[in-house]
Amino acid sequence: MRISKTIIAVAMLVAMVCQCGLAGASIPAPLCCDPAPSCCEASCGELSCCDSMSKCGKKIAELELSGWISSGIFGNAYGAANNGPLGFNDVGDGYTLNQLWISIGKAADTGGCGTDWGVKFDYLFGVDAPDTQCFGDNTWDSGWNSARDYGSAIPQLYGEFAINDLTIKAGHFYTIIGWEVVQAPDNFFYTHAYTMYYGEPFTHTGMLASYNLNDKVTLHGGWTDGWDNGWKNPNGASTFLGGVALSLTDKASLNWSYTAGTMGDGGGVTRGNVYMNSIVFNYNMTDRFTYILQHDLGTISGAGATQAQWYGINQYLQYTLNDCWAAGMRLEWFRDDDGTRVPVNAAGDANAGNYFEVTWGLNYSPCDCLMIRPELRYDWFKGDTANGDPFDNNTKTAQVSGGFDLIYKF
Repeated sequence: MRISKTIIAVAMLVAMVCQCGLAGASIPAPLCCDPAPSCCEASCGELSCCDSMSKCGKKIAELELSGWISSGIFGNAYGAANNGPLGFNDVGDGYTLNQLWISIGKAADTGGCGTDWGVKFDYLFGVDAPDTQCFGDNTWDSGWNSARDYGSAIPQLYGEFAINDLTIKAGHFYTIIGWEVVQAPDNFFYTHAYTMYYGEPFTHTGMLASYNLNDKVTLHGGWTDGWDNGWKNPNGASTFLGGVALSLTDKASLNWSYTAGTMGDGGGVTRGNVYMNSIVFNYNMTDRFTYILQHDLGTISGAGATQAQWYGINQYLQYTLNDCWAAGMRLEWFRDDDGTRVPVNAAGDANAGNYFEVTWGLNYSPCDCLMIRPELRYDWFKGDTANGDPFDNNTKTAQVSGGFDLIYKF
């Protein structure tokens, strides 16, 4: 509790220094992160006025070091040490360091003209790290655990090359599927949806090409060695990863992404053929109000494989109150059709049925480098309970939980 009180005190201090309250006035302060100076625009073929190291279509720059620290507390109303199948937020008995994230690299950016290169290396330590290791084939960083809940992972390590509107990356990288991501600062909520944690891949190893057809359409396509696998691919997984991103209007966008192929037959185990797609519709109803609708569908099939099907619908409502405050709600229904996706007990057994959750949350960002995310969540399950109920040590079908985290970006 002393640690949590310290976190709250630091947050209050930074908020006071930044002088950003409910009135929406934001005053820069020394503790806040200053935005990087922008370079001058330059037409194709002309040198930029930034410096001698930049020119149209190609920017040669030093690698950028960045990262963040995400830590917080999330518990349930029963007082149980485990929050049940809440994914990254399953620890319910105290303060956790979720993500100590260090990133080094640069993005390949041609501006649509010329060539450029990029590279990315991410290191992660915390309770989220074991969930982002290469657990799919137990290679690479799988098993880099240092305690009951803590570990390390290298979720991204890739190089990329761009020519005009085409970018190709090769290595180990995050998936393009779904709405929510592993990186804490890029999510509105502290906890994650069942869809994201149990229905989608986190990482891939392989190659992915992205082509900006025009300012309205971006195409993705490439080969990967399945889901959450490393470099060795002992199971022989082979999958296609692709999709299309559409800018429908100034306020609406649609993203469809999918992966399909075989999960492999290594070790005498037939893992079957997989197909999974995600559709995400984003609509900015007003300058302050955003609505997101997501639908996922996944299947595993094939002779000798464990048959599985899962699907669901997520809805997100996000409202910007002012420069510092935003409010949001997530409504989710996730169907584990064959009882294969959401483990409910220590043995890893699952129940066929429907998982529902509604989450309310706030985002408080007094400055660019700090975010605080308080959250309240209600989960309930309807379906088979032969392997135990999902919550309160397998004794309850519903649960109220809540907490907050603090993210400091550097």
